[in-house]
Amino acid sequence: MSITLKWLDLNDIKAQCRIMPDNTLEDGLLTRYGAAAEQALLNACERTYENLIEDYGEVPNDLYVAGLMLANHLYEHRGPTSNVSLSAIPYTLDMFWKPYAILATKKKEE
Repeated sequence: MSITLKWLDLNDIKAQCRIMPDNTLEDGLLTRYGAAAEQALLNACERTYENLIEDYGEVPNDLYVAGLMLANHLYEHRGPTSNVSLSAIPYTLDMFWKPYAILATKKKEE
């Protein structure tokens, strides 16, 4: 199965993770983390990629940045927990994706 990115750019993910662009050793892993971040954000917003494009013409910049942040988080914390901190996803990430979430009350109105 070939994993592809819908909206994140691999070079942007590398820059977020502070990996040199010519270092291709972890490109497959970074692509998987990026694709997982994209899907996690779509799930959190209860949207599809096509729905975002239909509503905004492109993926909004703050969702793009949230995707980079989440991919970086997955890269830096490769296990399900950390002995450093057991806290929720940083507020900044919530702040970026929540405006695009389709709320249950909005769904009921449709």
